[in-house]
Amino acid sequence: EGDEAAFLLSVRSGQIKLTTSMPDGRQQILRIAVAGQLLGIETFKGQRYPFTAETLTDVIACKISHNDLRQVIEMNPAVSLRVIESLSQQLDQAESLIRDLGLKTSLEKVSGFLLSLIPQRGKPEAELPLRLSRREIAEMLGLTEETVSRIMADFARRKIIESGKGFIRILDRKWLGETAGVSNDST
Repeated sequence: EGDEAAFLLSVRSGQIKLTTSMPDGRQQILRIAVAGQLLGIETFKGQRYPFTAETLTDVIACKISHNDLRQVIEMNPAVSLRVIESLSQQLDQAESLIRDLGLKTSLEKVSGFLLSLIPQRGKPEAELPLRLSRREIAEMLGLTEETVSRIMADFARRKIIESGKGFIRILDRKWLGETAGVSNDST
C-alpha cells in the first residue's frame, strides 16, 4: 500500500488477501483475490497501490508492466475484452459488497463470502483454502465473530459445507447461491 504502482498481476491460482490501513493502524480486508482476477488494474495510470497484498496460499500469478499491457491492449482486441470483463467483474464485486453490507442478512453475507472463494476460471477445487480467522471474516463482512462461527457451524451441520483447519469444501453450491441472492448458471 502506497508503493509506486508499475505492474498488474493476473492471479492464476491461489488466494491473496487485499487490505488497507488507516494511519492509526486499523486495518480492513478489502477482498480475497482468487484465480482469474486482476490486481493493480486500478493503478493503470501510474498511481500508487491502494492496498497491501498478502498471499494466503501458494500463488501463481503473471506479472506485466502497465506499459507492456497498454501495448498488448492496443494491438489485441481479445485481450482488451478480457481486461474489460475483469474490470466489470471487479466493479460488480465492489457494488455487491456495498449492497451486501447495507442490505443483506448475516446468512446471506456468509453465503456470498463462501462463494467468493471459488476461482473464477477453471473448475472449482474440491477443497478451497480458507486461511482467514472467523474474526477476519467477521470484520470483512461487518458481523460479529460469534455470528460467523454460528452460521459456519450451522452450514456444516446441514451439510452445506465441510471445513477443517485451513480449508473449506462447498457441498451445496446451489443452496449457497440461492441464499446469497446470486443468479449464476454455475451455482
